[in-house]
Amino acid sequence: MPKTLTQHQIRQRAVQVLFSYAVQKEMATNVVSSFRENVEKLEEELSQTVRFDVDFRDERITVRKFPKGLSQPLEAIYEIYEILGLKDIEKTTVAKALAFMRDFGGYAKKMNEYEATNLFVGVMANLKLIRLFQIELDEEPVAPKVLEFFKNLPEENATAEQSLETFQKTFSFLHENVLEKYTSDLFTPSTLKEELDEELAQAENNAQSQLSELLKNTKRFVLNYDNDRPEDLEAPEYFTQLVDGVLDKKEDLEANISKYLAKTWSFSRLTLVEQAILQVSSYEILYTETPNVVAVNEAVELSKDFSDEKSSRFINGVLTNFLK
Repeated sequence: MPKTLTQHQIRQRAVQVLFSYAVQKEMATNVVSSFRENVEKLEEELSQTVRFDVDFRDERITVRKFPKGLSQPLEAIYEIYEILGLKDIEKTTVAKALAFMRDFGGYAKKMNEYEATNLFVGVMANLKLIRLFQIELDEEPVAPKVLEFFKNLPEENATAEQSLETFQKTFSFLHENVLEKYTSDLFTPSTLKEELDEELAQAENNAQSQLSELLKNTKRFVLNYDNDRPEDLEAPEYFTQLVDGVLDKKEDLEANISKYLAKTWSFSRLTLVEQAILQVSSYEILYTETPNVVAVNEAVELSKDFSDEKSSRFINGVLTNFLK
């Protein structure tokens, strides 16, 4: 690597940084966008009466499937949890909700559809109560006893203390060790909405805070990937001006460039390389003392470096119209 970069090499590396940063940023923000989208879908589905496909045989209810509008967002959010590397993922409300939906048919034995719906709503409103299904209650089916517990609650949104009191009355006579297994911790509501709101906010904050570090690391890598010296190359002033300037004026640059694209085309439909080249050249034209003709010629050469002849003709045409 040369000790100093030529002006063309500086522009090359600015384009490389903008391209790489855009790719990595899109990957990071897509995860958050997908998270937000699936949370909204799930909340919309849970705000309505749950409708599931059921069979009744010998007084037993068998759930064939839940609506995809409920199961798909949950499964997608669980996959996002894995991407985000959440600790103890199997202990999350999302994992518990999926487990409950998977086992619901077995839990809802000897229930009609109305009772099964109430059971589902009750458990989804407090997912810690899924632990109740892990015990055997003598000869009594588990699900009806849990449903009885919900029916006995003094009001729809019972406090943790009221739930515990009702639990003691409903279950204590069935098993001597039930109260030893299930303490007041069980009756502190653990809802999907609370967890999803918290984890989504955390994901958004993390994504935002990581962007500055991502840009810093991308600059360092692009400037030094062919550097034979042990120390990092000092970033040329014009390189920093181009990269930071383009990112600062990104919306204005895209709006200006879009005026000179075909009516059926949009800036977002351009390749990321073409976007970066046009951003750098239009920034030079609008915000630096670089002669316009130099900025255009450099952009054409950059398109030859990173793309093909067709792309260079396209870049030249857009910038020529831009100057006119």
